[in-house]
Amino acid sequence: MNRAPRGGPYAAERLDADALRDEAVRSTGLADFGAPGHGPALDLLVASLESEARLTPVGRAEARETLLRALRTRLRLHAVPVPPVLPPEPPVVLIGLPRTGSTLLHRLLAHHPALRAPRLWELLAPLTPPGAGTADLVADAERHVAELSRTAPELARIHPTGAREPEECEHLMNTDFRNSVLGMLSYRTPSYARWLAEQDLTAAYALHRAQLAHILARRPAPAGSRLLLKSPSHLWHLPALDRAHPGARYVVLERDVDEAVGSVCGLVAAARRRRSDAVDPVEIGREMTAATHAALSRMHAFTADPSVADRCLTVRFTDLAADPDGTARRVLERLGLTADGALRRRWHEHLSSNPRPDHVHPRESCGLPPVGPRPAPHRTEATP
Repeated sequence: MNRAPRGGPYAAERLDADALRDEAVRSTGLADFGAPGHGPALDLLVASLESEARLTPVGRAEARETLLRALRTRLRLHAVPVPPVLPPEPPVVLIGLPRTGSTLLHRLLAHHPALRAPRLWELLAPLTPPGAGTADLVADAERHVAELSRTAPELARIHPTGAREPEECEHLMNTDFRNSVLGMLSYRTPSYARWLAEQDLTAAYALHRAQLAHILARRPAPAGSRLLLKSPSHLWHLPALDRAHPGARYVVLERDVDEAVGSVCGLVAAARRRRSDAVDPVEIGREMTAATHAALSRMHAFTADPSVADRCLTVRFTDLAADPDGTARRVLERLGLTADGALRRRWHEHLSSNPRPDHVHPRESCGLPPVGPRPAPHRTEATP
């Protein structure tokens, strides 16, 4: 699987972009990284991780593994042709800030047989390395999840996942080293984040599309189905996403901005504490307030465009939290799909087995003013 070891001599080793490239080449036997445009992105990300992220040895080892995984995937992408197997129907993409209910809705919709959501194991390894099989890839993803639970139990509780669960396609953005989740939420990398916000991600989304094609070639989607995608990283670069996936349908998750910022701060603090012992909640409050307003401005400009507006459906967090079954059915109806009794029973089982986690918003510690009470937990009424 060519995974970088956790801990050991790698834990304290400084990140170096050229050394990472050399190791990826040695471990795969491949040398073509494709267009050189990824180089400045990787160089800046690595420099920002080393000079600004305040990494612990464990955090540095994790960053190193993430970057090596992305470099190996990039090499494999340029070693084999892209399979022509994307579904004929444009994908359905959930867009919105983190902590707007997108994970809940994504996992409910993914139960529908006409919606194909990539699983975590597929996103971590969109191409199968030589000598590996599906069981190896799933086992690798299970180790990834176990390590998250061990080193960041609070983060795992806020955003629970599993190797075979639908997950955010932001993992596929790592191969071009232009990923807002990686560089804005997971790590403290302000120089990289400022640079990334102004970049054209057309090349990154071309690789995003190519990796989805490889995923579907390995495990085909049912006939007539659509891809179901979601990631908060898309918010800053929606026009590039739309060019890569023409005609995509968008489910726009919205939540009271003050509530969303507070919840995002809790997520970011938990993510960064996994990788650093020097996490400043007040700084996170300032960063996430500015990033949230910038993302919403871009999202609203994109969804208001006449060429896009009729492809968008807005879902409010309060509605989803109060009635996830009814909200998911409304989304399916807009897509021309139905929710039969068997599907609704699967939804009920999912909701019963995955209660909404209690999440305290650290507003005061992040320097943010208080807001009103949170919505009531979702109902799990019996389904006929």
